[in-house]
Amino acid sequence: MTLDGKERVINVGSETILEAAIKAGVEAPFSCRSAICSTCMAKLEEGTVKMDMNHVLTDEELEEGYIVTCQSHPTSDKVRINYDF
Repeated sequence: MTLDGKERVINVGSETILEAAIKAGVEAPFSCRSAICSTCMAKLEEGTVKMDMNHVLTDEELEEGYIVTCQSHPTSDKVRINYDF
C-alpha cells in the first residue's frame, strides 16, 4: 500500500485491508469502519477485492477503482492500494 508517500507491504488474512494495516502498525485513515464515511477510501491499483458493504462510493468511483478499505477483502494473491490517490 502507499500512504503518505511511503510504500508498505502487509499480509492480509481473513480480516479487511484496514484491519490488517492497523494490526501491522500502519496509521491508515479511518473513522466509522461501516462504509459510510469514506475516510478509508483508497484507489485499487492492482488485484481484486470484495467489499462486504458500500454505502458511500458512487458507481463512477467504483468504476475508477476506488474502494473503502474497512470493508475490502483481497480476492487475488496480490493487491496494491493507494491512499494518496
